[in-house]
Parts: sequence; C-alpha cells; structure tokens
Amino acid sequence: YPSFVVMAVLVAFLIFVLAMLFALAYSKYMAKPLDEMAAASRRFARGDFSVRVNKAEDADDEMGVLIESFNTMADSLEEERRSEFISNVAHELRTPMTTISGFADGILDGTIPKENQEKYLISIRDETRRLSRLVRSMLDVSQLKTRIKDRSKYTSFDLGETVALTLVNFESRAVEKELDVDPQLPDSPVMVKADKDAIVQVIYNLIDNAVKFAAEGTSLTVSVWKENGKAYTSVMDRGETIPRAELPRIFDRFHKSDRSRSQDRDGVGLGLYMVREIIAAHDQDIFVTSEDGVTAFTFTLALAEDD
Repeated sequence: YPSFVVMAVLVAFLIFVLAMLFALAYSKYMAKPLDEMAAASRRFARGDFSVRVNKAEDADDEMGVLIESFNTMADSLEEERRSEFISNVAHELRTPMTTISGFADGILDGTIPKENQEKYLISIRDETRRLSRLVRSMLDVSQLKTRIKDRSKYTSFDLGETVALTLVNFESRAVEKELDVDPQLPDSPVMVKADKDAIVQVIYNLIDNAVKFAAEGTSLTVSVWKENGKAYTSVMDRGETIPRAELPRIFDRFHKSDRSRSQDRDGVGLGLYMVREIIAAHDQDIFVTSEDGVTAFTFTLALAEDD
C-alpha cells in the first residue's frame, strides 16, 4: 500500500511537471506574435514601416485576425509614406526645374535683356547644382538603407574616439564662427557594435547641423556616455530655439524648419532623415530637445558584448 501511494504521488508530480512545461511552451508560442508586434511597433515609432509580422499558416483564430489587421495597417502606412515621398520629390524637383526653364526661355526669346542675362545664368547654374545635390542625396539614402541592413558589416569600435576624430573635420568652421567646442568624452573607451561608416555619417551630420545653426561666439558640446546598458551621444548647440510644433517633424524627408530655411539655403532636407534611418536600422533611438535657445540631438547605440 505505501508503494502504491508513492507511485501515485510520483505520477501526479510527473503529470504536473509535464502540464507546466506544456503550459510554458504554449504560452511562449501564443506570445511570440505579440512580441513580434511589439517589436514592429517600436520600429514604426522610429519611422520604419517596412516591417511585417509573420503569420502561421494555421493561424485562423483571433490572433491570426489580429496579425492580418496589423499587417494591413502596416501596408497602408507604408503606401501613405511612399505617396508622400513621391509628392515631396515632385515638389522638390519642380521648383528648380521651373526656375531653370523660365530663365532659359527668357534668355532665348529675348524677354531677359542681354545686360541681365549673366545674373540669370548664375541662377540657372545654382538651381542645377541644387538639383544635382538633391539627386545625389536621394541616392545616398537609398544605398545607405540597403547597406546597413547587412549585420555582417557591424564591427566593434570606440565611440568616443570616433566622435573625436569626426570633430577634427569641423575645426576651421568652428574657429570661423568663434565657437567654443567642448568635447565631453570619457577617459575609458566606450565600445559599441554597429556599422561604423554609417555611425560616422550620423555624427558628421549632427555636428554639421550644430555648427551651421549655432550662434556666433557660443559653445557647442558633444558628449558620450554609458547608461542603462547603452551608449549615448549628444550634440548640443546654442542658437535659435526650434518651435515645439516643428520637433515631431524634424526628421521627416525634405522637411526644413524655419531656421533651416533662413540659414541653410543649400540643404535639401535629407540630412536628419538619413540620421534617423541609420539609427532606426540599428534598432536604436534618436530624439531632439530645444528650449531657451539650446538644441540637443541625442542617439543611442548598443554596447559591444565585451564592454
């Protein structure tokens, strides 16, 4: 009789363990689509609408309906962004092309007097160069987005050293504007794992913006630090405050804020968009603050495993 009780207890315990393992496996199986949707939502928040959630062939229950609805929403958002992009490109191309065509016609039909033709030819040259910059920038964005998806190109490197080397490129421009450049870099290496060339592009674009928009005689601060298992880089300038209404659109394609229009006539509005795309492709975050004339762009990167 005692052996029967022991056997019954063991069988009951075994059934309990198997039931718990089955419940754990089933809960993970059921939670996987939700985890994928959560990850996709985070990428949506960073502006990447290309991600989709995989649906199992036999998923015809409420979860399957939810996944289909999620992917349909993603398709709609991506199509909307594509249409917006085409519209923006058309608008950006139309303005210089209209200018070039109008001035050229005026010179050819004699509407523009010969004594004024040189001035208008200079305008045609400038608009042609702007068109060239726009097309080159769009190609750069396309090639960059393709390249940074290849994780085999990710390497470990010292973020602080990379920032310091990039800052050297702006020495003459900083001196010209009498900027006090303050690199707040850690004494020990901050090793991150990423596409180094792409991250250099991010740092370069942010510092370029900061130098461009900083008021003469002010300071420019570039900081690198570690916090909560991530590496942070911040580029801060002192100049005009970006209006609060502008901040949500600051990383959009072709968007130029009021201070950009007045101080960056040669830009095409793709620099910050490229920055966001690079950081989003690394599954990291970038954000901007602007208050009382102090504007700071801050982005995160994953630390290398051995850091």
